[in-house]
Amino acid sequence: MVEKEIIDDWQERFPILSPYTPSTLYMKVDIVLWGLRIDKIFSKQYRIIFECLPLWEDSVQKRNIPVFYTELWGKNGTQFFIDYVSHDRLFQSASDFAGKQFGLFFKDKVMTSDVWKWLDQLSSSLIPKHNPINLYRIFEFKLALALFLDDKYLMDKAKKEIDAEIRHWDVLRFQKLFSKSPDEWRAELYAKFENRDSFIRLVASNMKDKRIIRLKEAHFCTSGIPEKSFWKQFIEIFK
Repeated sequence: MVEKEIIDDWQERFPILSPYTPSTLYMKVDIVLWGLRIDKIFSKQYRIIFECLPLWEDSVQKRNIPVFYTELWGKNGTQFFIDYVSHDRLFQSASDFAGKQFGLFFKDKVMTSDVWKWLDQLSSSLIPKHNPINLYRIFEFKLALALFLDDKYLMDKAKKEIDAEIRHWDVLRFQKLFSKSPDEWRAELYAKFENRDSFIRLVASNMKDKRIIRLKEAHFCTSGIPEKSFWKQFIEIFK
């Protein structure tokens, strides 16, 4: 278990985050949870992981699989491991790096364009290149975001990115990993994000979880105007 003082320090640095588990601090943003995981390394060190969990899945197991995650990097792109005994000394530097790398997510109004660009940068940095294991959930998030925003341009953009990327995937290797072809996976993925009303109802239902209700809320926005929260959209469906 992570020491409470460490969790408290990180929450004080990013007050929009709230405890979700003994080692995580999250917030809810319309269709996802995201925040920081204090990841214990052996017995004397920890590192910070920024991760995002989906709220559109129909099982707890699937909702606990991040759609994307990355660890905190230090100067010159080095891994930033923090000794527990050195936490007080290193925390200021670590939290500054976290603010620069993840700060755009920890606001009450999250710019969609910033998130999209950040995901593009994350995708381009992943090694090896064109690895479906690293990319398929990021694509799913982009489709979910476009569906939530009801943005045809973003939906088409996400699909074009997927269509271009799967040309690089080895079909036989993909079939071994996912028990389906890339084309079958793509067709199922597109079908999953066709019905916006069903999507909203499922997310709204998952939002009722007691731990999620307690989290602070933010919203995706475009041009500085937040999108309606899922609760408001959920109510409007049945007016």
